[in-house]
Amino acid sequence: MTTLVTGAAGFIGLNAVEQLLTDGRSVVAHSLTRLPAAAREHFATLPGTLTEVTGDVRDVAALRGLFERHGIREVLHLAAITAGPAARGAAAVPALLVNIAGTSAVLQVAREAAARRVLLTSSSAVYGDAPFEEAPVTEDTPSAPLTAYGYTKVAAEALVAQARDFGLDTLCARLTAIYGPWEHDTGVRDTLSPLFQVARAALRNEAVVLPRDGRRDWTCGAAIARALSTLLFAPTTRYPLYNLGIGRLWHPSAFCEALAARIPGFAWREVEKQADATIHFNDDLTRPRRSPPTARRYEAEFGPVLADPQAALAAYADWVVGPGRPLLIGA
Repeated sequence: MTTLVTGAAGFIGLNAVEQLLTDGRSVVAHSLTRLPAAAREHFATLPGTLTEVTGDVRDVAALRGLFERHGIREVLHLAAITAGPAARGAAAVPALLVNIAGTSAVLQVAREAAARRVLLTSSSAVYGDAPFEEAPVTEDTPSAPLTAYGYTKVAAEALVAQARDFGLDTLCARLTAIYGPWEHDTGVRDTLSPLFQVARAALRNEAVVLPRDGRRDWTCGAAIARALSTLLFAPTTRYPLYNLGIGRLWHPSAFCEALAARIPGFAWREVEKQADATIHFNDDLTRPRRSPPTARRYEAEFGPVLADPQAALAAYADWVVGPGRPLLIGA
């Protein structure tokens, strides 16, 4: 059986492909661009089988050909444009086209091919203001997006639910703020994670200035990839929707400390005003999150998957000073 990963050249896509290949799976990696050279070189050492395909996820005819040639049985649908909060009007159109029309195309072809399962990665952006409120945010929290990106994810989830009504086994996983190995500038994300920015600055021998109010539920991409693989291949699942996030807040200064232990001379400090920082956030930091989504539903069914932040940060710092260096410096 072969698994199709859309958006494979993106940040989460590379983590997912790595995990599937590590598990010995046969993977078709589909994206607008080729996988980065560093990723191709590493993936060739893994036990699974990889086929790279470039193309537009909205191209139904090309997707049909992929399913026919490779016998696609599972689909991990990651292809998306992560537009920032300021994207409105014409600036939001690319996200609408890819996130909604691309999802529709994938679901249409998967239904025609009688695929075993399609897993869509959605976003905690569908919750809008809820993470800033006191009430716990769960999968049952109503969707109330505030951005065009959040609305595209609500629409994509609706398409997935509709396909489920027509007999296709579909799931959604809502992701929170992600960081970790393989993050790089693909051109489809308005702002790269603060941890990526810190890593790039450290490798360029640049000092880092962080805003003091920068705590968030940053979750490691490698752990997310393991959870996605579990959902994709579980014989059955109890629910159609799972939140995937660490569920607690921490500050990127913890990553600075991990890098300082590995990169001599790396300097960083914190400042009160966000405008004085050199690291940019896709957030209004004057509004602290109070109820970040958790993976409680997932972990009750499948067991723990999201590592303690300190262990995950140490692993990412090791990656940054090792194989991650070309992607980070070149971004």
